[in-house]
Amino acid sequence: MLCQNSIDTEIKRRCFMKPALAAAAQMICFPQIVLGQAEKSGAITIGQSAPLTGPLAKSAGFFRDATHAVFKDVNERGGISGRPIELITLDDKGRSELTATNIKLLASQHQVIALFGFMGAGAHRVGATGAQQEGLPYIAPVSGAGDLRNGSRPWVFNLRSGHKEELRFIAKHAQQTGLGRLGILFEYNSQGWELRDAFVEQAKASGLGETALVSVDQEGSELSIRDAVVTLLNEKPNGIVLGADYAASAKFVQGARAAGFNGAFYALSTVGGQALMDQVGIKNAAGISVTQVVPYPWSARTEASRNFLQFCQRHQLQASFEGVEAWMASRLLVDTLRKTKPVSAAKLLAELDKSPALEFGGYLGSLSNKTRTNSTFVDLSVYSRDGRFRA
Repeated sequence: MLCQNSIDTEIKRRCFMKPALAAAAQMICFPQIVLGQAEKSGAITIGQSAPLTGPLAKSAGFFRDATHAVFKDVNERGGISGRPIELITLDDKGRSELTATNIKLLASQHQVIALFGFMGAGAHRVGATGAQQEGLPYIAPVSGAGDLRNGSRPWVFNLRSGHKEELRFIAKHAQQTGLGRLGILFEYNSQGWELRDAFVEQAKASGLGETALVSVDQEGSELSIRDAVVTLLNEKPNGIVLGADYAASAKFVQGARAAGFNGAFYALSTVGGQALMDQVGIKNAAGISVTQVVPYPWSARTEASRNFLQFCQRHQLQASFEGVEAWMASRLLVDTLRKTKPVSAAKLLAELDKSPALEFGGYLGSLSNKTRTNSTFVDLSVYSRDGRFRA
């Protein structure tokens, strides 16, 4: 068992001068660990907390392995100013309390200069709050949460579009296809309420009229799911958006199909990954439309996809949406690190704030915070009867 002293580290208050695009600079103050990681002559370490075990393990593995491969390419070409770059990934089993512990370990024991590619329950507020406490940039979380994009957390840098953009795309698609009334399943917590409000706003803007709303508890308990199925189906929606945790959403789909619902299902990108499909089963999963916030990885029709497929072939990786996201995010991080002199958390934060977008071949990617517009790229894929995502 780790004792408290091995986790905790002395911290002091340090102010980072944040470059601003406005005339006056803005001061951002938050705790910075005092470990001298900026002066290390060894590897540049980047920290990640992700669910390497449990239902999301496959998705987390895709993201981690693609990042390792990008860093491997960089290191074979001499690293960053002669220093290798290394990703340290700790397993949080999909539990946010373990994410908080992992952040302390990454900062104190592994002396990382940034937190990167967090996934699962801890990717939202827990990861961002932990980064602030440790004085580290929080880069490319696999999260669509609005409060990571509203300007209140300037140490957070997003690659992907947010849930608001995904819901706007769904509402527009439903309106254009004449689907009619939509409902949404969300969790009864602050993140779920944020989704609910954004859904109502986007449905109204798209002219869909009344919406059907129902919440479930985070665990997706039997009673909660049963009540949600009855309540939502009584509202007679033609389509339902899955915005709850993937486990609760899977149980809801099974319950709704068993109750005779034959309408459309939409799933947000953070919900409708392979873990959802595995739990729902191919029979019930077939036909579910999933929003995607990165280019479709299995087609050679776009330059970005062709480049990614070549990257996967070279490193013997299985193509995936998670892999595309990691491939782009890690390349953006490397590009910024090359301009960061000397390499430290504070210098990286300042450089990230002014780093330009990169062209990936039909997709312009950037790590954006409150000073720049986040990506608005959203597309739909459909889970097919052969167990694959189709564009």
